[in-house]
Amino acid sequence: MKLAITIGDIYMFKLFKAMTAAFLLIFICGSVSYAEIGGFELLINVPIGAGITVVEKNVPVAGNPKGGGNFQIGLEANVGYMFQIRDDMGVSLLGSLGYDFTGFNYSKNNKSEIYKASINDIYLGFYPKFNIKGFSIGINVGAKFTLPSRLNYESSSYSKSITYMSEPRTYIRGVFNYSIFFKDNMAVNVGLYIGYDWGFSWSDNLTRINVIKDESYGNVDIGVQIGYRLGPKF
Repeated sequence: MKLAITIGDIYMFKLFKAMTAAFLLIFICGSVSYAEIGGFELLINVPIGAGITVVEKNVPVAGNPKGGGNFQIGLEANVGYMFQIRDDMGVSLLGSLGYDFTGFNYSKNNKSEIYKASINDIYLGFYPKFNIKGFSIGINVGAKFTLPSRLNYESSSYSKSITYMSEPRTYIRGVFNYSIFFKDNMAVNVGLYIGYDWGFSWSDNLTRINVIKDESYGNVDIGVQIGYRLGPKF
């Protein structure tokens, strides 16, 4: 069996290495005292979770499509400012930049046709959150931009692998974290998230694999995340 490596796969791998190196550099630099910076806040998280694909009823789709479960992992940086209300309470306004991998899949015609995709996204978002006594709760909302990804179609008589691209799409995610401080301005973050991604959409009719233009699917996400926090203690 031969493994096909595309330009998109190479690009995604290089981008992931570059982001990892940048975040490690930031982590090392965090050993410098940031007390005089005031409310500057930096979060670096690794979210790991599962999801369920949801059929969006925007156009009539034959074959009674059914969503399947999937796996997700990513790497995310949040940078912004925490406005201190009192010693143990504050409000943060952060911007998000991240990479996300989703093993998206669904089926048609009683699972006789299977669609499996490895979706690679870069995303940008806005993340306001409320912090109190080590706990924080917030909403991260923004847009995802799909890198060249692979989708595999399988039926009893035909199979095909194609390069998949999508228009930018919206996501929303509720996030709950707890910060375990090991210095006044440094902590390990552990948390949970639940969210939804809109608009895994087809831009063309592909008769051979039973796809019509504009049929689209969403994804419900739930998972855990662990990370590093640099910023004022609360």
